[in-house]
Amino acid sequence: MDILNNQEEIYEQFRPKVFSYLYYKINDYYEAEDITEDVFLKVFKRLDTFDETKSSLNTWIFNITKNTLIDYYRTKKDSLELLDNYEYVDEHQNDVDPLMVNDLANALDTLPELQKDIIVLRYYENYTLKEIAEKLSISYGVCKLRHNEALNSLKQKISL
Repeated sequence: MDILNNQEEIYEQFRPKVFSYLYYKINDYYEAEDITEDVFLKVFKRLDTFDETKSSLNTWIFNITKNTLIDYYRTKKDSLELLDNYEYVDEHQNDVDPLMVNDLANALDTLPELQKDIIVLRYYENYTLKEIAEKLSISYGVCKLRHNEALNSLKQKISL
């Protein structure tokens, strides 16, 4: 692959996708920028280990991106655990049953990544299915199908 010899070309081609994914996941522009840079530092450091017979460059970079995001959440979780002595009160806390929220969170965690992303974008970020399809670079039909599968799965896992 010729692109493997040109780090600038890799960066130019994949940076927008990596940044968009990270920004969508954490909703913080500056954090997404920092993590994007971390991803490409890892990509370039490990470029000699890339094997095009095992995956595409896109898939390989996306896996590094997902793993870097997981690391980010782990370190953030560790930081938040230091604040355990402080009580967090949500302004809408009295509006919902905490057990139902816990059941929903547990059920969401069992969904495949794409379905979870669709549910989060649809119901937490208020995107339309068409917007979600564009954002995730999938067809509207696939988006609608995965959305329905996710809803059916959630209905089965929690009693509404």
